[in-house]
Amino acid sequence: MGWIKEKLEKALELQAGSKLQRFIRIGTWGRQDGDPQEYWSFQLKQHTYLSKITIGHGATIYSLTFSSKSKGLLHTSKLVGGWASGHIVSEVTSEASRFLHSARKVSGWVNGWGSAHKVSEVVLDDDEQIIGINGTIGSRDGKKTISSLSFLTNKRSHGSFGKTLESRFSLAWEGGSLVGFYGLAGNYVDSIGVFVNAYKEFIRVGTWGKTKAVGPQNLWSFLLERNHHLKKISINHGDLIYSLMFTTEHRGLLQNSRMAGGWKLAETTTEVRFDWDEEIHAINGTVGISRGDDPGCVVITSISFLTNKRTHGPFGNERGKPFTVSWDDCSFVGFYGAAGWYIDNIGVYLKATA
Repeated sequence: MGWIKEKLEKALELQAGSKLQRFIRIGTWGRQDGDPQEYWSFQLKQHTYLSKITIGHGATIYSLTFSSKSKGLLHTSKLVGGWASGHIVSEVTSEASRFLHSARKVSGWVNGWGSAHKVSEVVLDDDEQIIGINGTIGSRDGKKTISSLSFLTNKRSHGSFGKTLESRFSLAWEGGSLVGFYGLAGNYVDSIGVFVNAYKEFIRVGTWGKTKAVGPQNLWSFLLERNHHLKKISINHGDLIYSLMFTTEHRGLLQNSRMAGGWKLAETTTEVRFDWDEEIHAINGTVGISRGDDPGCVVITSISFLTNKRTHGPFGNERGKPFTVSWDDCSFVGFYGAAGWYIDNIGVYLKATA
């Protein structure tokens, strides 16, 4: 009986670990490498929801603190970042919460170690969920940092907090719920990413490019079937991305998707071929204004594909506003977006790994 009990406990432990791995990690943006003590992570426990985010900010994002609720009880995470301001941020945060009343944001000036900054609190309703984040990247003390942050929910937009700079990042998702944040921090919040839990089999991340409503005839989608491998992406490009077509392989047989975009084709077509064990882990690109037969439209002007082996691209013309997204603890399973004469916008399908 003792042996059976030990095996059952081990099985439950493995099962719990497997469930944790079903979280999809998207990002990070900002500084990419750091010492072990600089890595931070906040994850919502089961049956808890995010109720408040406390942000220390000024010319950059100094610190973050997360508060969650479960069965009426409030839990507050450790302070992320804030080394440049000592312990003052957390002390003022506690003091500020005493006079918050019903406001959704409170700001007050705080003097740290020679750096004046604000403390703001974003208070979320019980049925309010974060469905996207935006921000910009700057530098302090010779290192990349998060200079500004905004949080988009199913009800409103909170922010921007910090100082908005030119180097922007944005992320939105559908088909999943936010279950935490992670990144690097020291004197400031140097990088940030999100944990998302898929409602079903996969989530939609994006899109980047045209944001105005498009007709059903302009929507396109490519989703990998089970046990199919992405073998090739055919990119028709010039001053921008005209069209995309995807080729998959299953048991030695090749299958081509319908062409996305391509109402007008350019002369250059590039084929990106992937090894059998090569998977896409990130995409980069730029968003700009079209020129030529259908000018003045917001389109994808360039795109690159980053895999576990190499970088393919960029294809097109790198002009306009850049975008980037990377992911971990999950599998890439496809692309989607809108297209006409050109590729107007693009997003990715991500699947949680078992």
